[in-house]
Amino acid sequence: MTIAFHPDIATLMAFSAGSLEEPYAVVVSTHIAMCEACREQVKRTDLIGGALLAAEPKAAMSDGALDRLTAALDAADVAPVPVAPSSTVPAPVARYLPDGIDGIRWRFSGPGVAVADLPSSKTAKGRLMLLKVAAGRKVPEHSHGGQELTLILRGAYRDRFGVFATGDIADHDEDVEHQPIAEPGEDCICLVAVDAKLSFRSRLVRTLQPLFGL
Repeated sequence: MTIAFHPDIATLMAFSAGSLEEPYAVVVSTHIAMCEACREQVKRTDLIGGALLAAEPKAAMSDGALDRLTAALDAADVAPVPVAPSSTVPAPVARYLPDGIDGIRWRFSGPGVAVADLPSSKTAKGRLMLLKVAAGRKVPEHSHGGQELTLILRGAYRDRFGVFATGDIADHDEDVEHQPIAEPGEDCICLVAVDAKLSFRSRLVRTLQPLFGL
């Protein structure tokens, strides 16, 4: 697999620091599972972060702090997350898709476009979803109200930035305006994290946007 598009370095650094919201962290970790170059980049970033922490002055801990921490970890009720053995998606997102991509219940979101929301924790900020664009169909031209991460899981699409295929990730902010068009031959399925609704150029699409759920 040849991956041409990667997350911005600032996004990778935020992932390494643990400061990304859950929807974005899921998309980035799924990309990293598919991309050796970004795995190596995150390893380097982790080493830098570790060195910076090691250089910080030591802080005194209260008596019994370590014992209380280990006791809390032992008492934590963490249920195992079922993952389908036959899943064809990378492990970071497989936990959200116990029946795999083919078991998704899609919701109509415009001609040739469908979405499926994925569950996130109650405290997560942003939206994690799957987006399916039928082969050869267009997503209406739009910009973004905030940051959008889009990872291709199956198929491909093209826009003014190039052709995004399996494993590629588009890391866009509110300054980007584009119109993805799914490549012919196969539906394009993407894993998407957003923190605001899309801003469509077409007045008609903006009017119908509440029905489309985008």
